[in-house]
Amino acid sequence: MAEIEAEVIKTKAPVVKTELPSIPAPEEEEPVEIKPAVEDHTPAADEKTQDPTVEVQPVEQKQWLLPPLKPEMQGKKCLVLDLDETLVHSSFKLIHQADFTIPVEIEGAYHNVYVIKRPGVDQFMKRVGELYEVVVFTASVSKYGDPLLDQLDINHVVHHRLFRESCFNHQGNYVKDLSQLGRDLKDTIIIDNSPTSYIFHPQHAVPISSWFSDAHDNELLDLIPVLEDLSGVGVRDVSMVLDVSM
Repeated sequence: MAEIEAEVIKTKAPVVKTELPSIPAPEEEEPVEIKPAVEDHTPAADEKTQDPTVEVQPVEQKQWLLPPLKPEMQGKKCLVLDLDETLVHSSFKLIHQADFTIPVEIEGAYHNVYVIKRPGVDQFMKRVGELYEVVVFTASVSKYGDPLLDQLDINHVVHHRLFRESCFNHQGNYVKDLSQLGRDLKDTIIIDNSPTSYIFHPQHAVPISSWFSDAHDNELLDLIPVLEDLSGVGVRDVSMVLDVSM
């Protein structure tokens, strides 16, 4: 059962040797204009140039992890939240004080997953939902993460959900590459208990400790004023603030 749990919930990826690609920050793509090295003024060339039946193929657009920003999100920064050990703790083992239980299908059979919420998570989620475009990005699989978020997101503030297949496998670890979201990096923040998850963009991270069951934990509530400040128009680049203060 422990092996099944590790496969369904957040776990380390299979070790795959891969080179870290050089990925540029998201930016608007401009049309590419291709000109011949030597101008050809022959009648045949002029005829081809002026032929209205020649179909021009559009330049392929970059496929980002998130859809285009909605009008109502304009002016809001993007907050990426981890799930397990950041907002909740889950287990296949019975937890008597579980806040809710979700059934997860594994190899044709359903198993109960017991979930406890980190103290202050409801208040935290409600507030950040008012300030940010909220993305939950987890290394867990969707058949576990989706039903969990259906129960956790009581205020319907999570705008996007990303799962394991959206992670980048780097040296056997699941990394959340913020440059692939399709949002301006200077307006993007990640909160994750695992520093490995944001090794590509550590200057955009708000650290938080791993949480399992401590009823006296108050880290989420402590982060609310920090995130309120970061959401302001006066912060033009979150990395310039986080790289100094965190």
